[in-house]
Amino acid sequence: MRALVIGHDHVAGLGLLGPALERRGIRPEWTTVVPADRYDTPDVDAGFPDPAGAGLVVTLGAPWPRERIAGWAAREVAFLRRTHDAGVPVLAVCFGAQLLAEALGGSRTTPPAARIGWHPVDPVDGRLPAGPWFCWNAEQLVAPPGAELLATRGAGHEAFVAGRSVGVQFHPEMTADLLERWFSPGVPARVDAGALRAATAAQDPQRLAERAERVLALALRPPGSAPG
Repeated sequence: MRALVIGHDHVAGLGLLGPALERRGIRPEWTTVVPADRYDTPDVDAGFPDPAGAGLVVTLGAPWPRERIAGWAAREVAFLRRTHDAGVPVLAVCFGAQLLAEALGGSRTTPPAARIGWHPVDPVDGRLPAGPWFCWNAEQLVAPPGAELLATRGAGHEAFVAGRSVGVQFHPEMTADLLERWFSPGVPARVDAGALRAATAAQDPQRLAERAERVLALALRPPGSAPG
């Protein structure tokens, strides 16, 4: 089985999701939307692969404000709608989950402050643990109508399932190595890199791997089965 992976920048990585896919015999095929030489000018004329025949689509996070990438973000929304309608499972993470929500009729909102670091969520039931999960977002998904919420936090939506599509606002893939990849283009001025590194190093790797497995399993459940 192959998984189409949408990495929006050149430092995107599957982190803990990579071994979880490998254990299932799933081969990732990458599409990098914005190459390294366009990181500061990300309004590229990007296309997206045909999802037909794929066993899974994974779409990851992105570092830019939406107004700088409006053109290809709209094309990705259309791609995710086609993928969902074709019955191909989708696992969408952070920015990818916001696009998935929009593709299915939801939206996004802007919280009072960006959220960066390890934070708990409030699971609706036992399908997702409370975390803490790694978060890095200045916008928040709003689940589409008819979707089933898996987790919330305050007034915000943290995870949802709609058919075979799963969106999570947090990053189940995060590892210490992946965090360093994210830092490689430069650490934003508002970010305490040392504190983030320390908090990430303090997490239990086995527990993080088990959580990533649970998120992936939600997207790979058999057609027609209840999420869980």
